[in-house]
Amino acid sequence: MEEKNKIQNEIKLEEQKENQTLKVLLMGLERVGKTSIKSIIFNNMEPQETFNLASTGEIEINHIQYINNIVIDVLDFSSNKKAINEYFSTKKEFIFSNVGILIYISDAQEQKDDDIKFFEQ
Repeated sequence: MEEKNKIQNEIKLEEQKENQTLKVLLMGLERVGKTSIKSIIFNNMEPQETFNLASTGEIEINHIQYINNIVIDVLDFSSNKKAINEYFSTKKEFIFSNVGILIYISDAQEQKDDDIKFFEQ
């Protein structure tokens, strides 16, 4: 009986592995390179190809199939302050549930005192 339970638990773990999703959030203020970084890492773009990318309007979600059936959901956020306030008020549960990694990006050359403070909510 114990062996049967062990096998069932192993099957459940394998099923969970098959459906693993890792949510990655890219956040930061405007023009810091969130979309460029995402495009270089996940879309195999060359850095010089990212110079003319349009600003992200809302939340751009890319579903990326990775090794061992892991799906990475990369959420690239608009840096519009009105949209950011909305993320923390009405969309908080959707955005921040089941997050694997939150990457906060800032431009070291353009560092502003209110940069990180804006996200301290």
